[in-house]
Amino acid sequence: MARKPKKGLTYFPMDIDIFQDIKIRKLIKYQGGKAISVYAYLLCSIYKDGYYMRWDNELPFIVSEVTGYDEAYIHEVIKSCLNIGLFSKSLFDKEKILTSKGIQERFILVMKNSNRVSEIDEFNLISSEETPISCQETPISSEETPISSEFGTQRKEKEIKRNKIKGNEETPPPLFEKIDYKKIVDEYHQKCPKMPKIQSLHENRKKSIRARFKDFGESGIIQMFENAALSNFLNGENDRNWIANLDWLMNPSNFTKVLEGNYKTIIRNGNQSNNQKSFAADGYQVPM
Repeated sequence: MARKPKKGLTYFPMDIDIFQDIKIRKLIKYQGGKAISVYAYLLCSIYKDGYYMRWDNELPFIVSEVTGYDEAYIHEVIKSCLNIGLFSKSLFDKEKILTSKGIQERFILVMKNSNRVSEIDEFNLISSEETPISCQETPISSEETPISSEFGTQRKEKEIKRNKIKGNEETPPPLFEKIDYKKIVDEYHQKCPKMPKIQSLHENRKKSIRARFKDFGESGIIQMFENAALSNFLNGENDRNWIANLDWLMNPSNFTKVLEGNYKTIIRNGNQSNNQKSFAADGYQVPM
């Protein structure tokens, strides 16, 4: 009796330069090193059956159970993966599908190298043509088509995912929850008690919060507040007669520098000093 054809991969290797990939570096920066295990599990789930995975109600719980991380954190990691391009955000928004052009390119390449027949006839991100791409009809050369690392290799097997990952058939809840502005302001007041209190939450402030939320998620904003609290410079111990406030922290350039820890107070030989290399007058400053 002939064996049934394999539907997915039994393994996938990892590029040695994975941590040089800008998308992976952003994921680690925004969500921490443990986000890699979440992303790796999602890739395993995708590669197990094909080149994409459908979002469903139970996915955050499943990933949480396997990795040991909170479901809320799983949501944040997936949002970051979508925002930085590890998964296609446009396809997710339209179809609730997790995949990427890189995943599909490696699928085609490995199937060709493995002499296995397959084609991408659903959710195709490689070509704008409506005609499905066959690995026999349209071979992809690793020299002609560069493949981003995206936690993968330039040698991957893949067969079409005809059996989608099944879960609850109900319409899944939106992944991008409504922003709780009050919670963010409360976190600011709690984490940064020395900085000016927010008296009103006007539209310009909401716009800044939305922009940072979109790029970094709620956890990234809270981490930034925690870093700001560790900076004597930002809390008024400076010779410029100013102290940072929420608007200054939400400035794009300032936000990134604070999140990366560039303003933290450094203790050397029992003496405190500030990380002077980053104290450029970015954005605007608030007189004390």
